[in-house]
Amino acid sequence: MSRERNRPTDVILDLLRGVTAKGRPSSYLVESGKLFGFSENTLRVTLSRLLNRGLLECPRRGWYRLARQTDQLEGFVERWRLGESRVRPWQQDCWLFAQMQVSQVTSNWALNALGFREVRSNLFARPDNLALNLDELRVLGTGIGLGEDVLLIAGRAQGAGQPEKWLQAWHPVSLVHHYIDITHRLRDSAARLDQLSLAEAQVESFRLGGEAINLLAKDPLLPEQLIDVDSRKVFFETLIAYDKQGRRIWASAGLHHATMPVTQLARA
Repeated sequence: MSRERNRPTDVILDLLRGVTAKGRPSSYLVESGKLFGFSENTLRVTLSRLLNRGLLECPRRGWYRLARQTDQLEGFVERWRLGESRVRPWQQDCWLFAQMQVSQVTSNWALNALGFREVRSNLFARPDNLALNLDELRVLGTGIGLGEDVLLIAGRAQGAGQPEKWLQAWHPVSLVHHYIDITHRLRDSAARLDQLSLAEAQVESFRLGGEAINLLAKDPLLPEQLIDVDSRKVFFETLIAYDKQGRRIWASAGLHHATMPVTQLARA
């Protein structure tokens, strides 16, 4: 599950998260990017490519900000901070279904990020325990790439034993292991950050925090009948504390950061 954020694209997009409409100057992005071992030339080429791909905008010469498309992904990512308030109690056998006429990469990705899994060809399902109605779910999904042709409906499973078969699509045992593993890694890192140099602490908190937020932002949020929810709650609480610690570290260097590289959600 571990995946280091070591691409210049990750770093640049992350440094632009939560920034005002005026953005940041290229000099700031270049100097910050050097912490991760990237040359000035590499960073400037990456800025140009992100601009051409429509992920960045240039409000004035030498300044960059996230494009609207990327801002919507950021909004989806930041929902991780809502924790367990993203869900409600599940009435067993109540499911959400998504039907696609034609498989599309962006719709597949959006459904996966919303916790749906394919249970038949072009039919996706998830427990109906999200604290969103269908209209709200549609708006959220559209913002991260869900196509208008995808039909979202609420209903009950048909056929004995079907939900039990579907459950394996989420690999619940592995998912809980990920919660426990990354919780330990966050705690271990938090205990040693103060012993690292400032630059080392910046890089470690950026990369590990990003990995953790990626996992929690796209978590399927399964109900307690299907998974160990307590492990997810502990993971969330640990990440909240780690994120605050990382922000203090970056602020002490005169820089502000957010730990989730948006590029991971932009299918880069």
